[in-house]
Amino acid sequence: MVDQGWSFTSRERVVGATTVVELGGEVDILAATALGLRLDEITGTRHPDLVLDVRDVTFIDCCGVSMLCRTRRRTEARAGRLRLAGVAESPSVLRLLRLTGLLSAFDLCFDAGSDPGSDPGSDPVFGLAGETGAGPRTGDACPCTRPHTEGPGRPAAPDAPTDSAVA
Repeated sequence: MVDQGWSFTSRERVVGATTVVELGGEVDILAATALGLRLDEITGTRHPDLVLDVRDVTFIDCCGVSMLCRTRRRTEARAGRLRLAGVAESPSVLRLLRLTGLLSAFDLCFDAGSDPGSDPGSDPVFGLAGETGAGPRTGDACPCTRPHTEGPGRPAAPDAPTDSAVA
């Protein structure tokens, strides 16, 4: 866990072959600089499988978005997979990805409105396979175990926040 009195936090764990990095607080130039080095290490491997959980991000600026894009490019260049989890629960991330037109550039994992604590055996982030009581989703091999109705770049829940002034 990176937490040195800064305005952001990160926690990393590995579930099976997937690395999950939970981000929180303000993802700005300071966070992007510190986190970018670690994300470069993770995406420097062959076929990286990475999930960035952004549900606790309260602020993100262009440096944070740049970090996300760099991570996506590095992952794709190494035939890996990057997913963003919790975008619907982080209005600042959702809004900025929509404003920049980058929402569809990322694979999104949504909880589809279910309560993360409803299944005591599942992973509180989003029920990754390999955690107690969680099994893999069938179909598209996404590690989320909760029902999905979204495709890449589209929010799952019909009541997900929108930016009607921008649309």
